[in-house]
Amino acid sequence: MKLRRVLIPALLAVLVTSFVPQVADAAKAPKAKAKKYSVTMKKAYLPAAPNKGTDDYRCFLLDPKISADSIIRSIEFVPQRKNYVHHAIIFRVTEADIAEALTADKSGIGWPCFGGTGLGGMLSSFISSPWLSSWAPGRGKDISPAGYGTPIKKGERIVLQVHYNLLAASGGMIETDQSKILIDAIPAKGATVKELGIELFAAPVELACPSGVTGPLCDRDQSLIDLATRTTTKSALDSVAINALCRQNPYKPTPSLTSRCDKVMRSSFNIIAAGPHMHLLGRSLKLTLNPGTATEKSILNVANYDFDDQSATVLKSPIAVNPGDTIRIECTFDPTLRQKIPQLKDLEPRYVTWGEGSSDEMCLGIVSTSK
Repeated sequence: MKLRRVLIPALLAVLVTSFVPQVADAAKAPKAKAKKYSVTMKKAYLPAAPNKGTDDYRCFLLDPKISADSIIRSIEFVPQRKNYVHHAIIFRVTEADIAEALTADKSGIGWPCFGGTGLGGMLSSFISSPWLSSWAPGRGKDISPAGYGTPIKKGERIVLQVHYNLLAASGGMIETDQSKILIDAIPAKGATVKELGIELFAAPVELACPSGVTGPLCDRDQSLIDLATRTTTKSALDSVAINALCRQNPYKPTPSLTSRCDKVMRSSFNIIAAGPHMHLLGRSLKLTLNPGTATEKSILNVANYDFDDQSATVLKSPIAVNPGDTIRIECTFDPTLRQKIPQLKDLEPRYVTWGEGSSDEMCLGIVSTSK
């Protein structure tokens, strides 16, 4: 299969994670009385990877029964099977997508959703179903910093997307999962907190098989075909499109242990916090504002990336970003770890690209912002 057409993805999925900062408030929370909500997956779900793969992306429609327009102060994903939940993302489902979501989840055990929720089409999915929060190893409760919060309206539902990494199942045993979400919120009426938003920064991943390592999937085209087979065709197209977005040859990229991409900003915002997301081959991740200029500022510098600690870093002071500014993401990888890590060493050698699976890779910075 030859990928002749570049599709710009609506937004990069995985993933992973909104990375609303998980720190205790340094000041008193708003005086409005908080209300607690708890919602559990309607039915237990037995994860199963499609097409002999090792990853299952599943979306579940949940109704927390929000009783009034509110501001979320904290939100927590509580995984029942923490050992093989790779990450989870919590999406807010607005009125525009509720009918489609109800149809998708009519069985009560969700629907497959590599990428985003799949609701509303590619572009509208992340407009009508924006992120509320996320969970990845090393993260617990997302507690908004003092003065910030995330809006949700009365009666709105949420979609929980769970990425099950079946390579990590203890002894290969897969059990049903029925995870839950806990929410603390205050009434929106009279609240003075600022709304948090999300900006994503991604770079392509192009890791050739290490010297002396060979196999059919060490060919990039064959690796992309395999990626499309065990996830979705869109995943393979995303891998190609990210190269194009980052001004690199989408069809014949140069393999490198370093991934980099510059993104020019079109709007103004303040950066409140930032977090990293890579998979098992990641070594380091940096986010830099206006690199190589007199106004260069470090946003995030994770020198020793730890997959089991993807917590966000709250900035000491917000960083102002203006239209025309550039934010660079840069990641480094070590593909020789595929022959060493227990989850990966028995897998067939492959050319590693951006992809949804735990045996694929990502270079993604997740930034919490406020106007």
